[in-house]
Amino acid sequence: GDFVFYSVLIGRAAAFDFVTVTACFYAVLSGLCLTLFLLAAFKKALPALPFSIFLGILLYISTNFLLLPFITDLSKNSLFV
Repeated sequence: GDFVFYSVLIGRAAAFDFVTVTACFYAVLSGLCLTLFLLAAFKKALPALPFSIFLGILLYISTNFLLLPFITDLSKNSLFV
């Protein structure tokens, strides 16, 4: 079930831009690391999906609606960061 969500998120992000794909990829990895850290800290079973879902959707929305238009405007004006 987790892998289905991850693949749908990355596939949906691939429809927009490589920046969105990269952000979602790192969000899923960060959610996994956060889950593993909390698992070591609390020493009890935790669900793996909630942190990755939250970070993935947060970065998906923020990249699509905030970062991508900014990058597009910069490239139209020949400004590179």
